[in-house]
Amino acid sequence: MPLLVDTLNVLHVTGVLPPELAGPEPADLADWIQRSRYRRQKVSLVCDGKKPSQQSFSRGSLVTLIWTGSQKADDRIAALLHSSSHPRQHIVVSSDRAVQRAAARQGAKIISSPTFLEHLVNDLRRTPQAHTPNRNVTLDNESVQKWLETFGLDGAKKPKGKK
Repeated sequence: MPLLVDTLNVLHVTGVLPPELAGPEPADLADWIQRSRYRRQKVSLVCDGKKPSQQSFSRGSLVTLIWTGSQKADDRIAALLHSSSHPRQHIVVSSDRAVQRAAARQGAKIISSPTFLEHLVNDLRRTPQAHTPNRNVTLDNESVQKWLETFGLDGAKKPKGKK
């Protein structure tokens, strides 16, 4: 089921996020979604206003960030549902009552912003982000030789005094 997320409504929920996740940006929300139960669903993060010039956002084809310009996110979500050939298959994430009413009229499922954030936090706790190893470590020649010798790899010089 595709998700239409009232992004700023979600980001302004208080009392749900643990301190280490406080103050997220739309790109953070996208990262959390990519690591959650929603990662295989098409997700549209609908944000009020223009895209900030300093914000970069690069996601796979399943997460889209939509900046509405002068249009309100509420209106854009309603328009996206109205133009959908299957609005009943959408999930709308918002605690805004007007957005919820518009979604209900179209037959879309509704998830409140705090509930959605709770889902993300629970999922993040279960699947911590994998850390990418630092492959740019430089070793001096002596250290390189020590490791080559330790693992019995070709190119290892025999240390002096050993046979």
